[in-house]
Amino acid sequence: MSCKDEIHRRSDFYISTVTFLVEDSLYKVPREPFEKESEMFRGMFSLPQGSSGVVEGLSDENPIRIDGTSKDDFEQLLKALLHRFAIQLFSSEHRGVESSVLKLSTAWNFESLRQASIDALMESGIGAADRVVLSQQFHIKNWLLPALNELARRQEPISLEEAKRMGIDITVQLASVRERVTMHTYSHHHNLAVGSCRSPSMGKLDFSDQIRSTFSAYEL
Repeated sequence: MSCKDEIHRRSDFYISTVTFLVEDSLYKVPREPFEKESEMFRGMFSLPQGSSGVVEGLSDENPIRIDGTSKDDFEQLLKALLHRFAIQLFSSEHRGVESSVLKLSTAWNFESLRQASIDALMESGIGAADRVVLSQQFHIKNWLLPALNELARRQEPISLEEAKRMGIDITVQLASVRERVTMHTYSHHHNLAVGSCRSPSMGKLDFSDQIRSTFSAYEL
């Protein structure tokens, strides 16, 4: 090759990398997915550099430090972000993976990845109580009302474990919906509903109006 020949970088096969420090571990990964899919990282990478001339993220000596995030969560995000089309990450056996990805994709504005993790959680058959918890923790629209409706319909009472996860406020209001409808139903039959005594027909009812009224402070 002549010295005068111009050398070109093939954009499809010439990648820029970025180095992160999470806890005590370094990660050198392609920069493009972070820049393309996350509004937060896109803004971070576009910030002007300081007067020192040292650019964070270009070397092991000057990585971008990510505090407040565990290595496990970060690695699950990397797997989903870099290999989402190559492997099946989301299944009922990997619900912890989905939660890690949902947490970080929400915090860091990976909108497409966040939606993929939400869809995967639904497909995995996640329970109603967990949908209540995650809807509040990660602001998932259209999850709370159907999940509360499912819990209101079922014959089994709310378990102690479910109550702990959902919190006292939601549990008490949900119990109010369940008890009010149970008492109203049994009053027409001149019977007394005791404890968790509920008719199987409850499973066919729609409690949406009662839930909206009781949970008026929530975005349903």
